[in-house]
Amino acid sequence: MLDASVSSELLKNIFFVKAPMHDGAVIVRNGRVLGAGCMLPLSKNVNLSRDLGMRHRAGIGMSENSDAVVVIVSEETGSISVAIGGMLKRHLKPETLENLLRNELLPQDDSASDKQKFKMMNLLRARKNGGADDAE
Repeated sequence: MLDASVSSELLKNIFFVKAPMHDGAVIVRNGRVLGAGCMLPLSKNVNLSRDLGMRHRAGIGMSENSDAVVVIVSEETGSISVAIGGMLKRHLKPETLENLLRNELLPQDDSASDKQKFKMMNLLRARKNGGADDAE
C-alpha cells in the first residue's frame, strides 16, 4: 500500500525491471498512487484472444469488475492498450491514449478544476516523453 502523488519518476521506479513491485498493477485514484504490485482479478471471458497474456487478462478483468479505466503496457512490445467495461482497445498511440484518458477521467463540465486538468496533462506528457516504461 502506498499514498503518494502520481509522478513519472515514481512510476518509473515502481516499474523498474528489478524493483520488488515491478510485477503487478499500480492503483491510482484522484491523482494519488494508492498501491503497487497489486494482483488484479483475471477476466472469465472465454472468448478472449489466445495471444493475450496475464497482464491483459487482468486488465480486462479489473475493468469488468469495477468502473476503472485500466491502462496496460506490454512488457515485451511496449504496445499500449486500455480496458474499459470489459472491452479492450489495443495498439494505441500515445496521443490516442491521452485523448481517451481525458475523455474518460476528466470532468466534462466547465466547472472542472484547472489544477486537476493541468496535473493530468503534465503526467500524460511525461509518459509521452519517456515516462514510465510499463504502467497498468
